[in-house]
Amino acid sequence: MKLSTLCSQLLPGEACGDIDGFFLEIDDFEEVPIVSRLRRIDELLARLGPRWTSAYLLSLCNHLLSTVRIAGKVRGGTGPEMFLALSFTDFELHAEEGVLLPSVFYYPGAEGVALGDRLLRDCGTIISAEIALVRSVFEDAGMLAGFRFCESRTDGPPGHDVVRVFAIPVPEGSEC
Repeated sequence: MKLSTLCSQLLPGEACGDIDGFFLEIDDFEEVPIVSRLRRIDELLARLGPRWTSAYLLSLCNHLLSTVRIAGKVRGGTGPEMFLALSFTDFELHAEEGVLLPSVFYYPGAEGVALGDRLLRDCGTIISAEIALVRSVFEDAGMLAGFRFCESRTDGPPGHDVVRVFAIPVPEGSEC
């Protein structure tokens, strides 16, 4: 089975085979959404419904995350370390359409590693509504184990926080 062919069939118009972009020089962090245009998931939504579309996109995004981590190891430390996680920011789309879109969040260099360490250190035991929602999609996809869920809230437009939930892969043998 060719995964890139399957991805291209289910998500027409999306680039499903280029991970070199994760190793280019960037100034700060980047979030790469698994879907660049919502209309590209219309067929997937029709076939799977919102709940399973979210689970499918999550599993695809996790595959991309794992591929980037492996590619970084293969490159043998020639590039800087980086913080890698899955991120979720569009909770309004879930409220409207029932779909939660994941992104691969990456932040290279010492600043990125420090952010990841800070997020893991500051993760609380309180589970917000946003974290609960993200965890439910991970549960649907059978991927709950192996991730820690943290959130970042920053001021947005008046009366609205910008919420970003991180699903941070925890190395095997570590506590989740």
